[in-house]
Amino acid sequence: MSIVRKSKFRHVWAEQPRTEENWSNIRLTNEAWDSNFCAVNPRWIAIPWYVGGGGAVGILNVLEPGKQQDVPLLTGHEGAVLDLDWNPFYDNVIASSSNDGTCKIWEIPGTPVPSSECKQNLLGHDKKVGTCKWNPVAENIIATSSADFMVNIYDIRNSNPVLTVPGHEGLISSCEWNYDGSLLSTSCKDKTLRLLDPRSQAIIGSHNRKTIQGTKGARCIWLGKRNFIFSCGFGSTNQRQFEIYDPRNLDEPCVKSTKLDSGSGMLMPFYDMDTDILFIAGKGDGNVRYYELVYGENVTVNYIEQFGSNVPTNGCGFMPKRGCDVSVYEVAKLFKVTPDTVYPLSFRVPRKQQSFDEEIFPPCSSDEPALTAEQWLGGENSMPRTISLEGGYVPSTRTMGNDFVKTEVEKEPAGEELLRQWRAQKDRIAFLEAELAKHN
Repeated sequence: MSIVRKSKFRHVWAEQPRTEENWSNIRLTNEAWDSNFCAVNPRWIAIPWYVGGGGAVGILNVLEPGKQQDVPLLTGHEGAVLDLDWNPFYDNVIASSSNDGTCKIWEIPGTPVPSSECKQNLLGHDKKVGTCKWNPVAENIIATSSADFMVNIYDIRNSNPVLTVPGHEGLISSCEWNYDGSLLSTSCKDKTLRLLDPRSQAIIGSHNRKTIQGTKGARCIWLGKRNFIFSCGFGSTNQRQFEIYDPRNLDEPCVKSTKLDSGSGMLMPFYDMDTDILFIAGKGDGNVRYYELVYGENVTVNYIEQFGSNVPTNGCGFMPKRGCDVSVYEVAKLFKVTPDTVYPLSFRVPRKQQSFDEEIFPPCSSDEPALTAEQWLGGENSMPRTISLEGGYVPSTRTMGNDFVKTEVEKEPAGEELLRQWRAQKDRIAFLEAELAKHN
């Protein structure tokens, strides 16, 4: 790939964080699942936490790095936590999906405390729920995908799905909304990229990626307002590679298969739609590559640079643009996760001027929903609302309502309780058989 010659982002760089800038003494889950294992917003960092049984989510304050003591845990899951996503409109609300077949919605108080009581328990999947993703436009709408090969859409005020999209033929490894929240794209272990219209509960396009045929999982993300799909995975020789698709024509990629390396870890792509910079981290990698995408008659992927490190990555989180520090020309911020430490990586554009630069920081997605759940379910579409970062971001003080309807699930008995019930039933059958013999 060619080096970028004319670009205001040609010299984007990130330096190694100092020890005091890291979050240390964490306990990342050891679950073998190919998710990012980290979710961040301007207030909190969330990671799946290692516990002896069940699953937990650790909540870290994004403004308080250092050695962590007594980290507040969310401990309601009965299986390991597999994926996390912060609500884009409420910085204190997070979704967690788990091996136990549920997705839970949590509300974090101003000062986080340990809790086992979630705000909502989303049901409807028969097997582990591998992904959860909030709609970027509509309030209270979230999509989940599961090992039962289904994609469910929820209005979180009720615990049951309002929409379901069948049709997958393998384990779904990623499920992502497009820019206006009207469509979903999925990557699947059956080596097919699919385009979903959730409101019609149908798959409206698909492409069997002949070049991404490795046995490991693949990922896909939308390239923001550009409306292209970036897909990455493994080739037939297990080389890591990527492609870019136009959702209006999935027959052939508009950027054909581009090989990266022969690494063995899942790739984790992140896209900053305001600068058109694509970041690619990889599980087990120390480095983070980044590229500038140029759009014209064709899409061109130009390599910029890489952040180098000898510390392997287990997970990675991407800060929303409203959480970046515009005063130091921070265009992106990633959080690199290892089993015991979180490292902040601040990517900046070198500038001598001190004034706000609208070319580098155009209006970005805000924390105000553009549609209600009812409007979105009724078929309305809208672009996300935007805000200017000039003068800095001011968090919203809005809170969620309390109109939640929980559905209690009768838990299956296990262990000693199951044995006790079996003996009771056996005694009951013997009694009834004796009574029947007397009657006869």
